[in-house]
Amino acid sequence: MSVYTLTPRPGYERYTIQVGWNPHRTYFATVVDFAWDLVTDHDNPPDTVRIGLIETILDPTEVLLAVEPYADIPADLATTLRADQAAHPVRR
Repeated sequence: MSVYTLTPRPGYERYTIQVGWNPHRTYFATVVDFAWDLVTDHDNPPDTVRIGLIETILDPTEVLLAVEPYADIPADLATTLRADQAAHPVRR
């Protein structure tokens, strides 16, 4: 399994953004605000992105497109994710 934490874009510093490869079946991406508090910040709910947890994603560009509004994407990350998939193929 691989997990890469990405640098948030300006204005999205409150988020933790991660992408990776899970050899059980899929690429995944999450965008989460772990510091959000419903009581103190109820007028400003965070965006949340979680893909690849239920559905199968076999193209890394799908997860990168999902997090692109929130994070700076290194130019070689899709290649790195494909290499992770090749090194740890889907388990059957």
